[in-house]
Formats: sequence, C-alpha cells, structure tokens
Amino acid sequence: MDDDIIDVENLRMDYRIARRDGGFLKYILSRDYTVVQALKGVSFRISGGSLVGFVGPNGAGKSTAIKILCGILAPASGRVSVMGNDPFAKRRKNAAHIGVVFGQRSQLWWDLPIGDTFTLLKKIYKVKDADYTKNLDLFNNYLDLKSIWNQPVRQLSLGQRMRAEIAAAILHNPALLFLDEPTIGLDIVAKRQIREFVLTLNREYKTTVILTSHDLKDIEEICGRIILIDEGSIVVDCPTMELKDTYNKTSVVNVLFSNPFAGFTMAGVTGRPDLRGLKWSFEINKAVTSTGHFIAEITKVVEPKEIEIKERSVEDIVHDIMKK
Repeated sequence: MDDDIIDVENLRMDYRIARRDGGFLKYILSRDYTVVQALKGVSFRISGGSLVGFVGPNGAGKSTAIKILCGILAPASGRVSVMGNDPFAKRRKNAAHIGVVFGQRSQLWWDLPIGDTFTLLKKIYKVKDADYTKNLDLFNNYLDLKSIWNQPVRQLSLGQRMRAEIAAAILHNPALLFLDEPTIGLDIVAKRQIREFVLTLNREYKTTVILTSHDLKDIEEICGRIILIDEGSIVVDCPTMELKDTYNKTSVVNVLFSNPFAGFTMAGVTGRPDLRGLKWSFEINKAVTSTGHFIAEITKVVEPKEIEIKERSVEDIVHDIMKK
C-alpha cells in the first residue's frame, strides 16, 4: 500500500550461541554452536501516522525486530522496507528520518547540560532555526525541559532523563519514532506525562510511533493497534479495541443505590448484592446482552446513585493469550 511507512515480509533472524557443555576449555576452543531463531518469518505493515504497540515476553523477538527496523541489524532473510528504503543498507538515510529511544541506553552527553546537548544535536541533524524554536516550545509545554535546561545529564532523575531522551530523539522531526520501554522505572506522574506527550506528538505532527513496553497500560492508553509476538512469531495483530472486544466476553457493572435494592432479573445478567443491598455487582454476558442495554434497562426500574463499569484490561487479556 502506498501509505505504508513500514513493510516487513517473511523476516527471519538467527543467532549462533556457542555450546557450553564440556567445560570452559572446550567452550573456548570449540566451533560447535546452537542456532536460536529469534524471528521466524514475521510479516506486517504499518501505515503512516499509526500508534502501534509491539508486545511480548522477554526473548520473544521484539528487540531484534526493532533493531532491524532501525538499521542496527541485518536480517538473515526476508524483506524490510522503512519509508521505501532498506534500513540496514541505507543506514545514514534511515537515521535522518527516524527517532529512537531505548529505555536502558542514553543518547545524551553525560557531563553536558541539556541545553548544550540540544545545541549539538541541532547542528548534527541540521535542524532549521524555526523548527528548533518550535520544537523547544513543544518540549517545554509538555515535557518541562526548561526546568532542567542547565543541568548536566548525570544530575537528572530517571524521569527527567527520559523526558530529555524523547525530546532529543524527535528534535529533527522524524516521521517515525521507536520507543523501547520509555517508561521503565518511572513513577505514575512521569509515565502519564510521557504518554500524553506521545499522543500530542502523533496528533500534532502525525508521527508514526512504534512502542514496546512491559507496562501494558502504556500500550492500552497510547496504541490503536497491537502486535503480539512470542517465540519469534506474531500471535496477534489487530486494533486494540478489537482485541478488547474479542476477549472481553463479560463485563462487571457495580451499581450503588440510595436505598436497598431488592433485585433485578435480565437474561445474561447475574447480580450479587452487599450485606445492606445498597451496592450490587452485576456480571454481564456480552454474548447475550450489551453493557449499555443493561444500564438502560436497570435505570427504568430505579435511578442508581453511582455506576462503575469494569472490563478486563489489555494486560489481563495478553496474559491469558500468553498462557495459552
């Protein structure tokens, strides 16, 4: 498709690991290897402006796929196109159009203040003055870089450094941004700040974002599509809402009443009251009726004081899929 910014077809990647059985000397001298398949014929396409979550357990092949898309690794076989180019063969050209943040590695100069770092990056990427000023305004509004502008990177907290890392990765207005565990180890406030900024970046600049994270709250709040990979193969590839609709067979509606409620009978609905009968928990079988229809029907009988709808999170759903 013409609007595909990433096109991956039958991607394979193998690693050779030297055998350790037989003692240390044999390990050093031996040429006996075990081949581990990190990617087993993976195929997918991503259109421009998408927010895609790339998830899976440790060792599933996520990081290998991301490194191939960034041009860090060359695949064993298969076809990879990033903005119409082979990312490994055209590494310099690819780097000019992508931004990358690896949660465990820094692209900032450790002893330099943030301001000096950004001045250097401006020159390296040849960012125009107008674009530089516009981007700094965006960073200050959403990432509060102004408060740490004169601090060396080594003096920053983890949350402050991650905000600076993300800003540094998009200073040159890349069309494609890879975020690998951008919120790892951060507190709730810092996580929310980064999530809101990524959504703003996508909305304002139409930046395509590929996000990997073990915190599936990141995926649920940011990404419109999920690619779930395990043991080198794609297990699920679908819109986030479709994933939730497919695997959320039931929902729970907690209802608080002003006065004790005697009960409510409806096909596909099971209710359990608390001891006083003021708070009921209703389980809705979505194969029989919808949550919205249940709420409409119960409000015909009595006016609830509070209604809380609880559905299984993406994390719960992915956990169940991985167990199977």
